[in-house]
Amino acid sequence: TELYNPWPGVMENAPASKGYAGGFGVDLMLKDLGLAAEASMHARATTPLGELARNLYALHSAQGHGTLDFSSILKLYHQPR
Repeated sequence: TELYNPWPGVMENAPASKGYAGGFGVDLMLKDLGLAAEASMHARATTPLGELARNLYALHSAQGHGTLDFSSILKLYHQPR
């Protein structure tokens, strides 16, 4: 969080302060989480938190946020009042 804070307004140059534009996209994170899940399956390892993260990123992408920076996942938890 010191180099790439996901909260808007904390770091001027972080994607969070630019409407989550740029950076490493949600869809790319979802792809990588899928690759990690596949690798864990081949290794016969269980990764429950990895699967949870994958499901959350899939939901976030399905809501139309696939091109935003991966830190925009905070939008699932924080709804401005």
